[in-house]
Amino acid sequence: MMPEMITLLYSSDATMTRYAALLSIHKTFPIRDEFNYVRFNMAETRLNELADECNFIPLGTDRKCVLASDCAFLAKSKTKYKLAEGDSFDRLLAYFQSPSEFVDLYLLVKGEIDPKNELVKAIKNTGTIKEILLPTEDELAEKATRYFASKGAGIEPEAAREIARRVGVDYGRFMNELPKLLNYANGEQVRLESVKLLVAPKEEDDTFALSNALVRGDVKKAISIYRDLKAHSLEEVRLINMLANQFVFLDEVRYLDAKGLSSQQIASELATSPKRVEISLRNMYRIKPDVFPRILEELYVCEKAILTGQSDGEFAFMRFLANYDIA
Repeated sequence: MMPEMITLLYSSDATMTRYAALLSIHKTFPIRDEFNYVRFNMAETRLNELADECNFIPLGTDRKCVLASDCAFLAKSKTKYKLAEGDSFDRLLAYFQSPSEFVDLYLLVKGEIDPKNELVKAIKNTGTIKEILLPTEDELAEKATRYFASKGAGIEPEAAREIARRVGVDYGRFMNELPKLLNYANGEQVRLESVKLLVAPKEEDDTFALSNALVRGDVKKAISIYRDLKAHSLEEVRLINMLANQFVFLDEVRYLDAKGLSSQQIASELATSPKRVEISLRNMYRIKPDVFPRILEELYVCEKAILTGQSDGEFAFMRFLANYDIA
């Protein structure tokens, strides 16, 4: 049975869609070369270029595969997707409505797709649309156990669960941590102590969540996130620096949004995901520009108190949270 000529995969984790696509592609194209396999990052590619490639008849091969990642033009967003000068949706829409039987096109979207989008509607009629769900912690732990067993090394059940807890929903990071642990174990069973030593908690995502809770004025949520980070041995000075970076990021998002850039353009400018930009914009609607410098100053005072021995880390940071005010 031949695969669909157009396959749209979407997920909140870009790595999940990429793995799913490559697994499917490998079945039809076990050997890939420049004649039968073309990849595009659509954050850097015009829609017309993708349409042209799909319309080109394969040379030297019966079929070809085209993989297009970061297809923000298919994603649900509060801001309208802005085309590059001279680009258009028309040629790609025409291709989606009548795809080539010689081309297997894979479109990857990070986030939700827009069911009202004319391009999505066309794909629904001529291809396949599939959501790639994130694995649960139990599924990740089971996958880790199978991985180490296939490599001739075991893993303690609690160690497998700890890997899942520490990487959270970041599937790409999960896949990167396993070989590192395997090499460290050197043929022995992977133990909980090794996971705690080598796999850092999901600090950046938690710090992003912490900064957004503060921007929303939800101090109770911020304290809950802080306590979780504290339980994973994150020191306050490091947390303060990470939190300061997050507030600088939020201020940059605010500035670029005020200049009229779309979420996609801001994400490209700041080398981050459109979803993270959209979350930031939703949480900042009531924040005045002069708030950010004041918060950064308060974080500096907090850090100074810790480094000079005036306060211990936990007391200083809890005092910062208790006195936090976005008014």
